[in-house]
Amino acid sequence: MFKRQWILLVSFFSTTAFGQLGGQNSFQFLDLDFNARSLSLGGDFIGLKDDDLNLAVANPASITKEMDGNFALNHFLFPSGINYGQLAYSKSLEKFGSFVGHLRYVSYGKFTRTDEAGNEQGTFTAGDYALGLGYGKELNKYFSIGGNLNVIFSHLESYTAVGVGVDVASTYYNEEANFTATIVARNIGYQIKGYTKDNHEPLPIEVLAGASYKFHHAPFRLSIMATDITNWDLTYNDPTLLPTIDKLTGDTIPVPTASFVQKLAYHTNFGFELVPSDNFFLRVGFNYQRRNALGIVDRKGASGFSFGFGLRTKKLEFNYGVAFYSAVGASNVFGVTTNFSKWNRKGT
Repeated sequence: MFKRQWILLVSFFSTTAFGQLGGQNSFQFLDLDFNARSLSLGGDFIGLKDDDLNLAVANPASITKEMDGNFALNHFLFPSGINYGQLAYSKSLEKFGSFVGHLRYVSYGKFTRTDEAGNEQGTFTAGDYALGLGYGKELNKYFSIGGNLNVIFSHLESYTAVGVGVDVASTYYNEEANFTATIVARNIGYQIKGYTKDNHEPLPIEVLAGASYKFHHAPFRLSIMATDITNWDLTYNDPTLLPTIDKLTGDTIPVPTASFVQKLAYHTNFGFELVPSDNFFLRVGFNYQRRNALGIVDRKGASGFSFGFGLRTKKLEFNYGVAFYSAVGASNVFGVTTNFSKWNRKGT
């Protein structure tokens, strides 16, 4: 019999480490950023429609026929040896429309199994996976809709869980005004099989909204994302804290609570993209919740900030992003997008 502490540790990582309010839902990994562009722009970036296959997984309303045949790979190097990423492929069918298939994966690495006395009994692994198919349709010049159907699988040693979920999205895109606005409801679904018998946990349902604007006469794009907009207070209040007494005045000092501005900031991510040409991009993002919740007290440093760049050639598009969570470590991601048909064309 192995030590259950190992399983609890892995379970904690899979359900809380990346979540906004950990421990409330299963398959919390679905809330991760799975592409370099989104990570570098503050996270949860959905407010753009510019034929980017990577963004189309998070926002299926941005799926277009121009993505036909594109293939994208994003892979993250996370602290503590955790690796995760995303594969995506787009296909447009004349009679049916445009689709994007994707696989999102998280590998938590290898763990040592021990008995209650600490004797080693081999190793085990843990991971989470989501296999999905997205569809997008343009309703008119400005509005489009889309949806994803996801099959979710998780294994933690000998424990497994299976679920299904859907994402629905709507996007407004005004090309003349360089303005995009999007709303997405994601992870609407059900855990078909829980880790233990007769245990079915809810999925991490979340509603997000985002908008971006590119200046007409300057190479700048600004974006703002609103996350988890159906849950107002995302701050953490320590239940062990009690009011204290000021020794000098004798007044009661209440337990500190978050202000309205702080609660609002927890929902807000900001992104800035410098676009000097169609082939090169520089990106900066800021995530207040990440900085305040994960940054080390009095040593926040770059916590909450993220950076990245993109480079496009005739056959490849390369993206890199890095996000700083705390002084302990950062997450790096590399992304490549290509269309294999371009490699078969002579002279290109």
